[in-house]
Amino acid sequence: MALLFAQFWNFALIVCIAVGTCKSETCKDLLSSDAKKPSGVYVISVPSKATIEVYCEMGLNGGGYTFISPGSLSDITAHDLASMFKDKKSLLIRVRKTDGSQPYAVLQQLSEYAHIPLRLALSDHSGYATPVNLQLGLPYLYVSFLPASIASAMPATNGFNVNGFRNAFKPCDRNPSSQITLFPNFREVEFSRYHAKGATCDNLISRLAQNPSGRVMPQEYFMFAEMHFGGCGCYDDTKRLPAVTGYSIGFR
Repeated sequence: MALLFAQFWNFALIVCIAVGTCKSETCKDLLSSDAKKPSGVYVISVPSKATIEVYCEMGLNGGGYTFISPGSLSDITAHDLASMFKDKKSLLIRVRKTDGSQPYAVLQQLSEYAHIPLRLALSDHSGYATPVNLQLGLPYLYVSFLPASIASAMPATNGFNVNGFRNAFKPCDRNPSSQITLFPNFREVEFSRYHAKGATCDNLISRLAQNPSGRVMPQEYFMFAEMHFGGCGCYDDTKRLPAVTGYSIGFR
């Protein structure tokens, strides 16, 4: 059955590209046009005119989340990503584990920072903290909660909400880090050995939830990821986390 579906999907992909019918810009658009659309792999078009393959999560947290694979990440522009990222209040993270499961978490700002839009950018961290693993090269998918101007001023709190849990800490220095960054690492470069264990990173993993259906995304959508929350927060990455092989970030 899986083989037949894959063959059908490849045929549909070829036809879609050939006749120019792949017009939807995001998974949210697809869901809005047909509320019965299931989660799965779809083809969408982006402003640069490139046609890319994405995974659409149509159920969790109201659905409509777009996940981009490393290969497709190389095919889009920063403008493409910005045009697709319209909901600045939530992101959906899926974590691939060694047992094959892919639990998830909805990430949001802490209540005191609800007025600050979440940051999602392609290979750009201007105005925000620098990722530790920049040596892994381009592209990278950058998520941040606080601009460097706020995080470096030693605010009363730093952190984020994970599945409704307040995952906050009190900064103890001016380290501006408040980010999660995903790297395809196409050049197979060694990752940083830096490590700073802390509850802020641990809570993301411990607060993950299992999706009721047990449905999983294709494994190629997952990437090496670092989490860095400076000033007595934490630094961790998917090479060190036990039983974790990668992260994927969905947006809408």
